[in-house]
Formats: sequence, structure tokens, C-alpha cells
Amino acid sequence: MTQHSLVDIAYTKIRENLITANYMPGTLLSENALAKELNMSRTPIRGAISRLESEGFVTSIKNRGIFVKEISMKELLDITQVILFLQEFTVDEVEARGLCFDLENLKMYLDMQLEAEKNDDYYQYVQCSILFTRCMILSANNKIMLEFIDSLKDKWIRMAMVNWKLTPNQKHYSGNQLNKSIYDAICSQNYSSIKQICRDTFLKNRERIIMTTAF
Repeated sequence: MTQHSLVDIAYTKIRENLITANYMPGTLLSENALAKELNMSRTPIRGAISRLESEGFVTSIKNRGIFVKEISMKELLDITQVILFLQEFTVDEVEARGLCFDLENLKMYLDMQLEAEKNDDYYQYVQCSILFTRCMILSANNKIMLEFIDSLKDKWIRMAMVNWKLTPNQKHYSGNQLNKSIYDAICSQNYSSIKQICRDTFLKNRERIIMTTAF
């Protein structure tokens, strides 16, 4: 196996652990420990860390190790606000241009979310919740918007997974009721209700982020 392939493997596995919050923000990792964990030398680990550092997941600290970066309140607020803008724009486009929401796929992702809650599979739940929102935004037929949502996906998942681990006593899976309400409003073509649900959720999440730095 080439060195380049080993870097790709190390990058993928470390990144997955960051996104799923197996490596929590504030954790100090070491090249030696990662090399042992992945059963490879430190050289591909170093290459993988360099890529993850450029993506903003970690910071290398000389003579100390690899620091898993915290998720800032500002970043949380910005992402939730952008998602709201895209949802509202999509609803306006569907209504103004006579476009259609993909009810079949929206229902599929919603059912998968509900099933994930039954199985207490939070990671699967978060993924399906994001896919529901992506499917909704797909209806605007705007390629750039979709690419932007896709670029946020992993950060979105990481934020949710970190919050889930930091707040074990809180009620989770709230996106199930939210997306069910959105789906029902879409089915009845109640466009103003869809936008109001999305905006109310944004305001509630914003307040929670500001008060607790978690959501």
C-alpha cells in the first residue's frame, strides 16, 4: 500500500471519529496514540492531521499534540441561520414558480428518522434529519444551494453528536416532531405554516445556543 493511500485511510478514519464525536472538542490527541490505534506509522498520521487542520477540525500544538478544536457559538448560530434562509427561500420558490416538493423521499427520510429513534441510533437519526432538509431544499432546483448544504453536512453532524454526548439528560430526537410538522404542512400546501415552523425552530435553537452553548 502506498504512503498516499495510508494518508487517505488515516484521514478518513480520524475525520470520522471527529464527526461522530468519538474525539470530543478540547481533547488532546497524539501522533503516537493515533498511529497505534490505526496500526500504521506516524508519517501518514502527520499527513492526515495536516489535511484536517486545513479543514478547521484540529490544531497542532508544538511539543504537546493535536488539539481537537472547539465548536464556537458563532459557528452554531451562523449555520442554523443559513439553513433557515435556504428553507424559507425554497418555500417561496416552490410557491411562486409552481414547483413541487418530493413527498415520497421526504416521507422516506422522516420514517428513517423515526426508526432511528426507536433503535436509539442518534447518528443515523441526525443523518436522516439532514437528508430530509436537503430533500426539501432540493425542490428549489438550485445547484449552488445544494452544494452549500452538502459542504455544511459534516459540521452539522459533528455539532449534533457533540451536543448529544454533552447533554445526556436532555430530551433528544426533537427533529422528528419538527420534520413531521414540516411534512404535514407540505402535504397540505400550507406554505406560510412551513416557513413559520422553520422560523420558530430557528429562534428556539438560537435561544438555546446562547443560553447553554449546546442545542
